[in-house]
Amino acid sequence: MVFRKTMPLAGLTVVLFAATAAPALAQTGFYVGAIAGESLYHQDRSEADATVIDAFRSNGITVLNGTSHIDKADLAFGGLVGYRFVPGFAVEAGYLDLGKLDYKFSGSVTGAALGSSAHPATENLTAKAKGPTLAALGILPLSPSWDVYGRLGLIFSKVTLTADISIQNVGASDSESANSVDTFVGIGTAWHVGKNVALRAEYTRLPNVGDKDKTGETNIDLFSLGLTYSFR
Repeated sequence: MVFRKTMPLAGLTVVLFAATAAPALAQTGFYVGAIAGESLYHQDRSEADATVIDAFRSNGITVLNGTSHIDKADLAFGGLVGYRFVPGFAVEAGYLDLGKLDYKFSGSVTGAALGSSAHPATENLTAKAKGPTLAALGILPLSPSWDVYGRLGLIFSKVTLTADISIQNVGASDSESANSVDTFVGIGTAWHVGKNVALRAEYTRLPNVGDKDKTGETNIDLFSLGLTYSFR
């Protein structure tokens, strides 16, 4: 996967806590919640290296040497509002910020427009993904205190790619954004710690997030903890 053509983004989430009280059997009705955790973007460093080298080459510049670093994981967070129609089914609308992926290159380059000597160069690439979500949950109550559930939904994502390049302390920046509608699936468990409060742990997979032609598509994993409050 490459920046601009097939830049991946992706995902992982974690964090949050809640209140206390005696467990109660899951009931129907409205609820609100929040999640936090970690997102993991599926991007190989070697593919990003090749993208940077190709970008320089397309401008008549040759990379002589360099080092690079990629950070695929970041903080992710979101909020939701849901309605549980029956103990086994609910729908949720929410918003997810899947954090960002960062890639950094530093090295030396040469080219006809730069003269015969080597010049220091850097390039920083950043990918971000976020957007509203809509999902259906199939829920299996295991006891008055515990549920397990599966999630199938859509994210109306906005993916933004940003490139910052500097050669011999002369810099330039470029950015590309695109909107797309992408599916996701998840599996999780909920612990009802009180009549109104539940804690969640969930894994979500977001495949092919992004616009294939403008930003490229990416897979994102999301690992999260969440807190919900029911109005009943």
